[in-house]
Amino acid sequence: MSPSIPELIRKPAVIAVAAIVVILFVAYRIFFGAAAVETVAVRQGSVEALVNGPARIRARVPVSITPRFAAEILEVRVDIGDSVQAGEVLVRLDARDLQARTSASRAMLARAEADLALAMSNEQRDRDVFKQGYISRAAMEATSTLSKLKQAEVTVAREELAYAGTQAEYATLTAPMDGIITARLAEPGDNAAPGAPILRMVDPRTLQAVALIDETVAGRIRPGMPVIIRKRTGGTTAGRVSRIRLEADAAAREFLVEVDFTELPDRFAIDQEAEVTITTGREKGLTIPISALMQQEGRQGVLALRNGRAMFQPVETGTSDGKRVLVRKGLKSGERIVRNAAGVKPGSRVRAKTGE
Repeated sequence: MSPSIPELIRKPAVIAVAAIVVILFVAYRIFFGAAAVETVAVRQGSVEALVNGPARIRARVPVSITPRFAAEILEVRVDIGDSVQAGEVLVRLDARDLQARTSASRAMLARAEADLALAMSNEQRDRDVFKQGYISRAAMEATSTLSKLKQAEVTVAREELAYAGTQAEYATLTAPMDGIITARLAEPGDNAAPGAPILRMVDPRTLQAVALIDETVAGRIRPGMPVIIRKRTGGTTAGRVSRIRLEADAAAREFLVEVDFTELPDRFAIDQEAEVTITTGREKGLTIPISALMQQEGRQGVLALRNGRAMFQPVETGTSDGKRVLVRKGLKSGERIVRNAAGVKPGSRVRAKTGE
């Protein structure tokens, strides 16, 4: 029995509806079942080559303000952080003992000079009477010897007076240079001892960061290279490599690299911890955002877009500036990858965000 006309019309309609359903299903899986991700194309470019290392802030010319004699501290005129000028009075010491010593030295010198004058007068008298034969040569020479002894006493007394006077000048301690006070180690009323520092200061123009750089990358560094110095307390300052020490730490396998500040930080402390980033040049090659990197089963790679899926692709990377990284193996120019790999599961369906 042949089909009726309505049945013949109904079959193509069913087929058409089924085709539409399939198309809609596929479209749904592609456009609604796939996660929208931001993608980026692998391109040729260049990356700044950077070398990092921990550092401590030092001064090339640190100075300690110390007394030359034991005395009580009467006054400390400066405090930590103060800027001082060369010759400025920083500390006053009690000089009363030295003043008494100076007075005693003056009195001793006066007595010695009086004794010398008398001895010389007696020597001249004995020479005169010796010529007349009234005394022996031995008596005359004894008087001459006494004069020489008195002359020696005068010399000693003058040296003692000069020493006491010089020491009295050191009762006032002044700044030997322009600089900044970095430490105050004693207070008025304390007893100062010779060689024990009362203040410490530095010339800020000699401020530097001394960095520890791994020997595997230290060979890239040259004097004059630009540096960014990051203090652990916050803030960055520009610097420049001044020298690379030729003695390496055999145990740590590190070199000491001195970095001079090209601009002074707002605040600093001697021995403060910091980190340096040295720009050693630029390297060219395929570049990708560092955010595109991920780890899978101990391997480094990216998520490459292939047939609508984010497929894990192992890569070998090179130099990075913290934002972009060179890819040495694993990708070709023009390939598209997921810009931010975090949160995207390898093998999952993805689609590029609109506009890419």
